[in-house]
Amino acid sequence: MNSRTPYQTFRWHSEIFDCYSNDIEQFERQLLQETARLQLKPRVIGHIDGWPLQLWQSPAANAGLPSVLISSGFHGEEAAGPWGMLHFMSELTDTIFTQINLTLLPLANPTGFSKGHRFNRFGENPNRGYLSVGDGATPSVEGKLLLAHAQLLLAASRDGILTCHEDILSQQTYLYAFEPSKQPGAFSQGLLAALTQYFPVTEAAVIDDCPVENGIIFNHFDSSFEAWLVRSGAKAGACSETPAKANFDRRILANSAVMQQFIAGYHN
Repeated sequence: MNSRTPYQTFRWHSEIFDCYSNDIEQFERQLLQETARLQLKPRVIGHIDGWPLQLWQSPAANAGLPSVLISSGFHGEEAAGPWGMLHFMSELTDTIFTQINLTLLPLANPTGFSKGHRFNRFGENPNRGYLSVGDGATPSVEGKLLLAHAQLLLAASRDGILTCHEDILSQQTYLYAFEPSKQPGAFSQGLLAALTQYFPVTEAAVIDDCPVENGIIFNHFDSSFEAWLVRSGAKAGACSETPAKANFDRRILANSAVMQQFIAGYHN
């Protein structure tokens, strides 16, 4: 497999949003519109080059409801995740907050996103260094801010974490999944099914040295954000991978669909 280039620029045009994938100003404008409509509460956990790293949470948390976290935008060239979250948000109504405590982290790597680069502007990988697993990775600027708010993130992801990524080298979709079982269950299979409405499932047997079975890399703990949250107590977790060689708007819709499937598993 070819390596992913940290500083190669990727940019696509979206007909859905009528802008380019790395238009961070347009992204932030539309994000503020959706969060205002849903009356989500902002929780700024830091700033990176003037851009906020922030969570958006249900207007009023209810201790009796499941708490789930959806995140995207850890790698700047994987732009369909953040735009997919905007599409997902546009289809939500406030009734969802009577069923789950929802936390969103729409854009974890704003400096990479604005350039269409995988890594942040400091040359760091924002999705490594959360766990000590022998890979030598250390937290990025973004990672240090997220780790400093571990208690908040662990509470937000108590019942589940979904993070949405893309594979710049792929034309097929797949999923990293975490469940307290020996085999993928309904949680993992449902998320993969949402993705395969848009793309064929990967035929690869190994991706990035991880064994793949029927499109799922199961219970693989690296030093990523999602692996850290599951290892720290989240009941289930997943990392979706849409194929960045495919049409950008189709990738946006696939990311929105997998987010919809994720929250559907926690309410009637």
